[in-house]
Amino acid sequence: MTAVFQKELGAGRKVILFEDAETNWEVPWLDSCSAEGILSLESDFHHKVSTKDIFTLEDVEKICREGREPYMFRKEMFPEGIHVSPDRSRYDSIVEAFYKHLGEPEIVELDMELRKYMKYKAISKPVFLQGYRYAFLYISREGPHFSVYKKDDGDWTHYFTITLMLV
Repeated sequence: MTAVFQKELGAGRKVILFEDAETNWEVPWLDSCSAEGILSLESDFHHKVSTKDIFTLEDVEKICREGREPYMFRKEMFPEGIHVSPDRSRYDSIVEAFYKHLGEPEIVELDMELRKYMKYKAISKPVFLQGYRYAFLYISREGPHFSVYKKDDGDWTHYFTITLMLV
């Protein structure tokens, strides 16, 4: 799981991660997770990677089936610097309060205090594919996206990202 949070940990930032896996994927143009939908996606930015060039129909069916299953993460699964929190509803209510009162002059200081609670992540259960050669994750918060990791010489590295909506 170090590869998933490499950027944040490398910058010395603390990461708050919900212990319950994200099961409610929000893909704006898909009504639900579908093999055809996943196979139609391409990676972000310069070197385009098409999911259909890497994953088979069986792979994406597995992604849709297993990636949305309930799963509980444990602290020992993550490197130091990752705080695994059981308080999803608390964080969600804090963020909701932040957006509800954003811009109201009398609580600007409260807004600034609540802003620090917006830096948390929710990830899906990882789906390992093709004999653990690839790992597929849905990551919500701060721009929901799919991330694909590839195992090279025994180490997981970020392979590509598919951003699902601009924030």
